[in-house]
Amino acid sequence: MTVRCLIDTNVLIDYLNGNAAPAFVANVEQALMDGSMVSVITTMELLGWRGHSEQSRHDAENLLRGMGEIGLARPIVDEVIKLRSLLAIKLPDAIIATSARVEGLPLMTGNTRDFMAIAGLSLLDPAGP
Repeated sequence: MTVRCLIDTNVLIDYLNGNAAPAFVANVEQALMDGSMVSVITTMELLGWRGHSEQSRHDAENLLRGMGEIGLARPIVDEVIKLRSLLAIKLPDAIIATSARVEGLPLMTGNTRDFMAIAGLSLLDPAGP
């Protein structure tokens, strides 16, 4: 799997935990090498976790430092409003999905089921081939 994408928070959590399957790790590392990005929501979710040790926070910060971040620009805000008026979706998921769609990137997530109803969003499962 070689593709630049937007990586969801759950993927980075599993990657940083260090107990993911080899195929998962290889797919995430390839996505990172391909210049994949995160939403500002992922940055907040990943770094805002209260359970971090000093080392785990440092590891998360280093990982994110090497990635581009998509902020909350007006086009994303407008599209999130439209999406949430059509679908029952949590606000963080709507922002992440819309960020990927607006930037023309597939979304790499371990929760593909949560995003399947979103038209125009391409999904990548990091555990896949």
